[in-house]
Amino acid sequence: MKIQTGSPVRGDDFFKRNRLIEQAWELIETGNHVLIAAPRRVGKTSLMYYLLDNPRDHYNLIYYITESVNNENEFFRRIINRILKTDFIKRSQKVLTFLKQHKPTITKIGADGVEFGVSEDHDYYEMLSTILRSISKESDKLVVMIDEFPETLENITKDNGETTGRHFLQSNRELRQDAYISQNVRFVYTGSIGLENIVSELNAVNTINDLSRLKIPPLSSDEAKLMIALLMKNVRFELSEKLVEYILQEIEWLIPFYIQLVIEELRNVYRDDGLSEVTKQTIDKAIHGMLEHRNHFEHWHTRLRTTFESRDYNFVKEILNLVSENGHIHSNEIYNLAVKYEKTETYKDYVGSLVYDGYINNHDDPKVYRFNSPILRMWWRQNVAN
Repeated sequence: MKIQTGSPVRGDDFFKRNRLIEQAWELIETGNHVLIAAPRRVGKTSLMYYLLDNPRDHYNLIYYITESVNNENEFFRRIINRILKTDFIKRSQKVLTFLKQHKPTITKIGADGVEFGVSEDHDYYEMLSTILRSISKESDKLVVMIDEFPETLENITKDNGETTGRHFLQSNRELRQDAYISQNVRFVYTGSIGLENIVSELNAVNTINDLSRLKIPPLSSDEAKLMIALLMKNVRFELSEKLVEYILQEIEWLIPFYIQLVIEELRNVYRDDGLSEVTKQTIDKAIHGMLEHRNHFEHWHTRLRTTFESRDYNFVKEILNLVSENGHIHSNEIYNLAVKYEKTETYKDYVGSLVYDGYINNHDDPKVYRFNSPILRMWWRQNVAN
């Protein structure tokens, strides 16, 4: 397993969590449409890549990122184009017949498949419905995995209004609920922000209550130790059992991203300082070195800036500032801030967003919130709060 801290991983670099993979397939094979629910950087996209690269018999999977889409019709056009590039579709006589009827709207026919051009005159939702209904006659099944779906919803809502956002959600629900489509088609959604939070703000929870949640928790201690052992095959130093325990203690929130970062920075310190062994002091230096790489953590801050408007942003930022300074914040303190920012009716939604998106948790005490990881707390205090 290579050390990779930037992009989602595939192949031998993916840390297999067999129980999680089995849970995903159980949901798909029993006919569920799935929402992969987890904070950022825990491996949602890597899991989808693994499913894509390792399909089970009679299942055809496609994966598409729709983050840049801000129009409902464009969303469905892109999904159509991705589906039409699959060998599964190319073998379907019913789909081929449908395509012959729509030759004027097709802009590309080649080895990679068929592609529909952009046209506001065409209802791509209806086209997609027709194509997916035809699949109900096939023996194989199709799994459509859509990444950054919440971001797409957010784009559509911001650019076109809440009514359009709710319509987009309802259109997707109607596809999933279609009696013919649901026979052989499954949808899997995920994104780096919480879909439930955005949908709740739109008062449209009923549009996603048919989705089965697949939660991705942090690694267990044993899983984290195994991952470290696999990563250690690509470095020139060794770690004793006590040092591994110390690393896990310092990370606390055991997500693959943080583990990769620590081992990567340890490798850098060991090489650059010409060390012959690794100590606790080396680990401390590596962790502080991680914090100097702003690109590894900046998304935690920019996400708030892009999601929340000025006063909302100041509210959530002040919550996190206090947590970073004091180590925790009590729900009474949050309420006092809500009074200050005139958000006493909605402040719990903001706190829920911070919890879902991986900033804070209240696992130890329902009324006390703290950062998920001391590492993120240190970075926030150093680069945002001060």
